[in-house]
Amino acid sequence: MSICLMISNPINKNEDDYYVPISTERVFREYWHPIIIDLDLKWIKCFQSGIEIEKEDFNLVLEELMKIQEYIIRKNHNEEGKKIIERIDNLSKELRTILKDMRNDIKVYIG
Repeated sequence: MSICLMISNPINKNEDDYYVPISTERVFREYWHPIIIDLDLKWIKCFQSGIEIEKEDFNLVLEELMKIQEYIIRKNHNEEGKKIIERIDNLSKELRTILKDMRNDIKVYIG
């Protein structure tokens, strides 16, 4: 199993095919989850079970992603930490692109 971002209310083929990989279940459980608990993050803790996010909440998710990156930079300078930072960079970029370039009523599902 893996955790990814998809458009939950697609209106065309591009939106229907939109897919951003985030993490495997194992990596999320073993690496992300302890950080999420330590930082008491509200949005990202729902990624494992799945959550639908509206455009108006993207900035809150982006803030939490930034907190995870900062945490990893401070504490986890290993290879897995580097991979997680790369995935967070990619997810953040995609969320900003959706926020800027896509319709206002778009919703994403992360899970």
